[in-house]
Amino acid sequence: MVTLCHYAIIVLLPHFLSVSSADENDLLVTVKNGKVQGTLLPVLNGNVRAFLGIPYAKPPVGKLRFRNPEPIDSWEGVKNANSFSNTCFQLADMTFPGFRGAEMWNPNTPVNEDCLYLNVWTPQAQASSPLPVMIWIYGGGFTTGTSSLELYDGRYLTKSEDVIVVSMNYRVGVLGFLSLPNNTNVHGNAGLMDQRLAIQWVVDNIAAFGGDPSQITLFGESAGSVCVGFHVLSPGSNVLFKRAVMQSGAPTAHWTTVSLSEAWNSIPVLTFNQKQKEEAHHNCLYFQNYNINV
Repeated sequence: MVTLCHYAIIVLLPHFLSVSSADENDLLVTVKNGKVQGTLLPVLNGNVRAFLGIPYAKPPVGKLRFRNPEPIDSWEGVKNANSFSNTCFQLADMTFPGFRGAEMWNPNTPVNEDCLYLNVWTPQAQASSPLPVMIWIYGGGFTTGTSSLELYDGRYLTKSEDVIVVSMNYRVGVLGFLSLPNNTNVHGNAGLMDQRLAIQWVVDNIAAFGGDPSQITLFGESAGSVCVGFHVLSPGSNVLFKRAVMQSGAPTAHWTTVSLSEAWNSIPVLTFNQKQKEEAHHNCLYFQNYNINV
C-alpha cells in the first residue's frame, strides 16, 4: 500500500506542477503598454483570472487635472495586477454612520487623484474562440462611485456566463465634470472621456486576454447607465462597441446635465466662496490640494 501511494505521488506530482506552471503562464499577459501579472480568484466550481488595477491613462494631476485623459505610457518589466487601484476623489457618505446599506457604496480603497485604472476578469481556461466582452460603468450621481466595490466584482458574471468582464474608474464630481468658459482645456465631461479612453484600451488590448474586440457590450446602472447612453449617442464612442445595456438611467433625464453658467457659478463655492478673477480661478483649481480642501 505504501509503495502504491508513493507511486501515485510520483506519477501525479509532475501533473500538478505542470498545471501550476500553466496557470502562472496564463496569468502573465502582454498588452500594448507592457506586461501585467494577474491572479486567480475563487468562484463556485472553479477559478477565474483577474487582472486588477491596470493603468489606462496618465495620472490626471497638476496640469492634467480637469483635462481629457492622456493614454498611459509604456512601462518596463512586469506590472502586478492583483489588487484594486485608488478610488477617484470623492466624499464618503457619512449620513448614517454604521449603516451597511449606506456605507457599502463608500470607497473601499484609498482615495486619490491618481485613479485611472481598469480591471479585467476572464475565465481560467483558454476558450476555443475569442469571448464576448462586457464593460461595466458604475453609477453614483456623477459624484461618487468606484469599480472596486464588492457589488461590482466581475468574477461571478465571468464564471456564470463565460464572458470577459471589464470595469474602470473614471473621475467624478468637480474633477470629472467641471466646465470653464473660455478655457479650451477645461471644457467639461472629463469623466466621460476617461470612460471612452478605457473603452478604447479594451478595443486595443482585450484580444491578449482572449476577448473579441468586435463583441463589446457596455452596461451600467443609474449615472453609469446615463453614461452608456451618452456613448451610444456620441460618434466618437459608438464605433468602439456593438451593444449597450442601460439600467435605470437615460441621458434625457433632467438631472444628467447642467448648463455652463451653472457650472461656472458653482466655482466660488468650491474655492472657499472667494470671488476671484477668471485667471485666478484657473490657477487655484489646478493646484489646490483636493484631499484637504474639498
